[in-house]
This record gives sequence, structure tokens and C-alpha cells, in this order.
Amino acid sequence: MKKARSYSVILALLFFIFLAVAGCSEGQDRAESDSKKLSFAFPWSPKSLDPHGSDSWEVMRSGAGETLVKLNEDLKPEPWLASSWERKDRKTWTFTLKKNVSFHNGEKMSAESVKKSLLRSNEKDSKIKDLLNLETIRVIDDHKIEIVTKQPNEALISHLADPSTIIAEVSTLDEKEEYPALTGAFKFEKFNKDESLIMKRNEEYWGQKARVKEIDIKFISDGNTRLMALQSGDVDGAVDISTDQISVLKNSDNINVLTAPSLRTHMMMFNMSSARVTNLSVRQAIDKVLPREEILTSIMKNEGTKGNGPFPEVLSFGKVKQSQENQSFDSLMKQGGYTKEDGVWTKGGEPLQLTMLTFPQRPELTVMAETIQSSLLKEGIKVKVRSVENIDDVLAEDNWDLSMYSMLTAHTGDPQYFLNLFYNSKSPANVSHYNSAEVDKLLTELNQTSGEKEREKIAIKIGNQINKDIPQSFIVYPNTVFGVNEKVKNFEPSPIEYYYITPNIDVSMS
Repeated sequence: MKKARSYSVILALLFFIFLAVAGCSEGQDRAESDSKKLSFAFPWSPKSLDPHGSDSWEVMRSGAGETLVKLNEDLKPEPWLASSWERKDRKTWTFTLKKNVSFHNGEKMSAESVKKSLLRSNEKDSKIKDLLNLETIRVIDDHKIEIVTKQPNEALISHLADPSTIIAEVSTLDEKEEYPALTGAFKFEKFNKDESLIMKRNEEYWGQKARVKEIDIKFISDGNTRLMALQSGDVDGAVDISTDQISVLKNSDNINVLTAPSLRTHMMMFNMSSARVTNLSVRQAIDKVLPREEILTSIMKNEGTKGNGPFPEVLSFGKVKQSQENQSFDSLMKQGGYTKEDGVWTKGGEPLQLTMLTFPQRPELTVMAETIQSSLLKEGIKVKVRSVENIDDVLAEDNWDLSMYSMLTAHTGDPQYFLNLFYNSKSPANVSHYNSAEVDKLLTELNQTSGEKEREKIAIKIGNQINKDIPQSFIVYPNTVFGVNEKVKNFEPSPIEYYYITPNIDVSMS
């Protein structure tokens, strides 16, 4: 009996020791997690933290916002705040919402709160009107809503991944004394406009909790300053590293360079309202001599691929025909009504001189503009490069011939939005003033066609027609370049430019 009692005492002591060690270990893990912090340098600063409108991308990048639908690594839509959806007819969709989601202020996400959030976004952002084409949103029960569109919207599910559809507790969005309450793994702690945004872990997050306690986002618009902040250790990671800085970072012992094929297209636009480039033969001639290979190798350091259409070829609908023109540059210019005098192309005695716009926010575009300027000068066309601070405002003035531009062309993984936005003859965002009855007809067909393969075929037809008409010259599809300190773990470079801060991001404490 005494021996049995001794064994019982020993087992009890071992059990208590195990509990104490486990508790100590758990406490250490919690303390280590609570001390983990990271900082990142982003190039663009939001004017506000309102998720509905022009600042939605930056809000999504912070890790605070979530949408009903998310794009996976194959750019296909999958559930996020919605758990599932069903199509009832060509204009009616039913969405079932996740049940365990709370906003950052503790309020539960419900069908009513989702409805209010989507309606507010639709009211504030003209882009959402185009993306969703909403007729009505109806609450079916606490966790189910019905969305009815005005016309069949075959891309509705993909478009619900757009950051402007971030789900928010609407009552907090117009409160000056508090930050917006969203649903993400991080929540807003402190915002200093144009300077920084501090994010804290959302301890009540519905999904996998963030591995780090705090993320400090610094807004540094200048690329060289972002580079120096990364090199000095002032930040742990930097977004949108210039390609000419890659070699510098690769020589650093403690910094990793990460790249991802982007869905962005660097292009040169023609102003179809300018008499100097209205003639197709002139556009064909200019497009023919663009130094794409030189730009890719010398300026982009091979971080990207040569452009051939509106969409990069990593997308199935980006595989369009190569624009081919068998005529020489000189014969095309003569076909356009120009003659060459003393090495300069003229018409009616007037030399052809073009104005090309560029802008400083993407410095590689200015270098591209200067390279193109040099190539055209060798062929007898003078180009004046003009840098402007707000490119979109100046494009609307119509007093330009050529312009460098960069667009994220398929940010929802579907071709419909960008093609409608940029090439529909009635779209106010059609800044090239491109007018094609054939493309307008195909766009109407695309908007009403279901089935991925069928939509892909129509989008390729549109791309081929655009390549034939040349309202833009597509130069390069750039890679997105990131620099991160070697202690940063699980930072996944994504072709989708707003999935940067995730719960998985971690930092080594050793």
C-alpha cells in the first residue's frame, strides 16, 4: 500500500511539473508573439482610411480590410467573408455569409451590415457602379443576402474581390473620433497622413490570428529613400523596388529580393483625337520601331516580359496575336501622307513633332519615354517629353499626342472591367479616345456571356482588334519587386497588388 501511495505521489508531482513547464512554455510563446513587430515601406499614402473609394487599395494592403470574395494564387475567386454563393437566374445571386465574423469594434457582421456596406460603396465610388451594376440588395436572413444586377453581370463574383467592396461597419466610417471598423486580421491603431500607419493585431479575428503583434507602414514615395530605409534597417521590407536597385540589394548580406509577375502593363498611349497620330499608318510606324527589347533588358533588367496586348500572357485571355506589319517604317510614314526632308518627316511643309507625357511616380516610365524619344529621333520624328505631376488630370485636357501610362489591367482576375473601362467608346476613362464599333459590339457580348472559355475567346478577339487598331503600344509587363530583411518570414510576393499584409507574415526573433 505504501509503495502504491508513493507511485501515486510521484505521478502527481510529475503531472504538476508537466503543467508548470507547459504553462511556462505557453507563456513564453505568448510573450514572444506579443513582442513581434514589423515595418514596411509603401510608395502610396491614402488620403483617408475610408475603404470605399480611391483609398481602398491602400486600406486592403494594410491587412485591415476583407471582401466577400478573394482571388487565389491562380487568380480564381474563392470564398472569404462569404462562405458560398449560388446563381438563381441571369441577374440574381444569393450569398451565404460566414457566421463567426466580427468587426473591429466588436459588432457582429450580419447580412444587414454587409448590405449597408455594399450600398455605401456603390454610392461613393463610380467604379463600383460599373463593376457590380447593382439593381437591389435584399436581406434574406441574418447570414444571407440576395444581389440583383440591372443586366446580366457574368463577372460579378470576380468583381466582388475589388478592394472598393471591402465590408465595413458603416456607422464607424463617418466618425472623426474613431477609425473605421473592418474585419481583417489587423486593425488601425494610428494614422499619420502622408507619413505612417500603425496596425495592431486583431485579437478577436475570425480566422487564423496574425503571428505578429504590430506592423508599422511607412509611406515613402521616393524610390531611393525607400531603398535607403531598407538598407539602414529603418524598415524590414519595401514594396515597388526599382529594377535598377535590384543589384544593390542583392549585394546586401541580410536582404532578400523577391519578385512576382504582375498583372500590370506599361504602355504608350496615342491620343486618337490628335491629328498628328490619327492616321493608322503613322501609329503602325511608331509602334514598329519602339525599342521593346532594349527597354526590357536595359531599363527593366529583364524583370518582366515584352508587351503584346492589353493583358500579360500569365492570364489565359492575354494570349493575343503578335502585332505584325510587314511594311517598313518609311513606307508606312509615306502611306500616312508624310515625306522625308533633310532627315525629318513632314506634311505640307510642317515637320512631325509630338508631345509625350510622363509622370514621376513611376520613374522607369520616364526613362522609357526618353529611350523612345531617342529611337524616334533617329527615324526623323521629334518628340518633346513633358513630365506632369497628375497624369490623369492632364490626359483629360487633350493637348497631347503620346503618353506613358501604367495600368493594373486584371486586378479581379477577369478581363471585363478593364476592357469596358479603357476601350468602350462611351467610357469617360477611355483617355485615348478610341472608337471601334467592332470592339463595342464585342464588349456587349462579353458582358452577357457566361462560361470561362467562351469569355476568354471574346476577350482575345477584343485584344486582337486593339492590336490591329493600335490605340496604345504595349511595351512591357513588369515584375513587381520587393526587398525584405532576411528575418521576415512568410512574406509572399503576389501578382495581385493589394494582398501584401497577411496573418502569416512572421519575424524571426533569433
